[in-house]
Amino acid sequence: MEIGQRLRINVDVATVRYIGEVDGYGSQRWIGLEWDDPSRGKHDGVVKGRRHPTGGSLMKVEAVPQPTDLLFEIRDRYVEDENVENEIELAQSSKKIELIGMEQTAAKQSNIEKLINIVLDNRSVGFPPPSDSPQFPLCQELNLYGNLLFKWETVGQILKYFPKIRELNLRRNRMRSFAEEESEREDEIYSESCRKLVISECTITENSLDPVLRMFPSTSEVVAFGNDLKRFVVSDSVAHRLTLLDLEDNLFGSINTIEGVFPNLTQLSIANCGITSLVDFEGSSRFPKLEYLNVRGNVITDWRSVNAMKSLKHMKRLLFDCKAMSVEKGIHAYEVVIAKLSTLIDLNRFDVSEVERRSAEIRFLNKYAGIEDKADHQEDITRLIAIHGEPTLDTAKKGLTVVQIRIECGNRVETRRLPLAMNVQKIRDMLTRLFKLSHSSNARLYLVMTEKTKQHRIELDNPLREFGYYSPSEDRDILVVEHD
Repeated sequence: MEIGQRLRINVDVATVRYIGEVDGYGSQRWIGLEWDDPSRGKHDGVVKGRRHPTGGSLMKVEAVPQPTDLLFEIRDRYVEDENVENEIELAQSSKKIELIGMEQTAAKQSNIEKLINIVLDNRSVGFPPPSDSPQFPLCQELNLYGNLLFKWETVGQILKYFPKIRELNLRRNRMRSFAEEESEREDEIYSESCRKLVISECTITENSLDPVLRMFPSTSEVVAFGNDLKRFVVSDSVAHRLTLLDLEDNLFGSINTIEGVFPNLTQLSIANCGITSLVDFEGSSRFPKLEYLNVRGNVITDWRSVNAMKSLKHMKRLLFDCKAMSVEKGIHAYEVVIAKLSTLIDLNRFDVSEVERRSAEIRFLNKYAGIEDKADHQEDITRLIAIHGEPTLDTAKKGLTVVQIRIECGNRVETRRLPLAMNVQKIRDMLTRLFKLSHSSNARLYLVMTEKTKQHRIELDNPLREFGYYSPSEDRDILVVEHD
């Protein structure tokens, strides 16, 4: 037992803050415990006027359960009892059922050195395996979520038994600062094979990040959310090999507190980090290969921040709180985001289809080309005019709620005024009657959109979607009806 040791007592976890005698209790040794749950234990550590370091409880040493070693927990989790019963008796019956193959199943489970994935979440691992423990040469994933580790030295000792590990999960093991470790390990390597390291909610300090990651020289994916970090600073050698970085629920406040250049990073999550602006992305080349960005949970309200994300030339997937943005009446903020970020194929986990992109871009043009203050949008307006042509006067500004559109069904051609608020199903029903088709379920609607020298044929396949969603043009578009 030592100061800083993590302990599990029933379902609660605590840290040892004091080991020694208490005045008035003779030579009895006591443990002062600081509970993870602050509502557990109310002792302030004062006994007969003397304060003993504790955060809630004083317990006798012999009453405190010790952490276990890794091998003990693996055997407890994966090894069947040696005495396997081959028969069970049915209740209220003299009949027995023979369990075929149970011995072979138990033997297979007992062959722990052949395990590929080892999951020991919320157990009591606090020590490495004993020296005579078998190695685990086939294990690729070791999940130690919510155990009692607190020293990096122990992590290194454990990994000596896992030569081929590819993913290590240490989440919710409260690790002490790397500077507190006693031995000098400047050049020590813990794992040459580990590709993904999860160190979330581990009380990782800013000064511990780089030394820890240098001990995992092949790690390219780092998950480190919930550590209350205010800066993320690593050496160039570490930054250059990272491809995924999850830093959610930290205290950065600005993207500039994530320091350095990350030439190979493709996924970055900085959700719920107190960030209020993304303008520092503008013109930046720090993330040249970034494809996925998560900035949800940050209060971002300016369009300059959205414009700045255009500097992320390869960004395809974005998680962003669109509702916080102010927009012109009659258009959604997510449509403006889609119109501005031309590389997006996924916004907030919804695919950006061809029709959605075209609709968003045309609606953006029609809404914003005529406004007075368009400083944050002029570049996009110019770019989209080159693609779609000059915008038409927005129907809302005309005071119109309908469009007059050409409709074709076989050799028959009609012109009708269709309400923009009418959904696709009602239009289908109306056109079924107009063209005397057998049943509306047999009718399929397509909007043929003409842009300069190109035509796009888009099926109106969502019956609940309003016709106005597709931004139909009276001058250029044709509604085509096909039926079986």
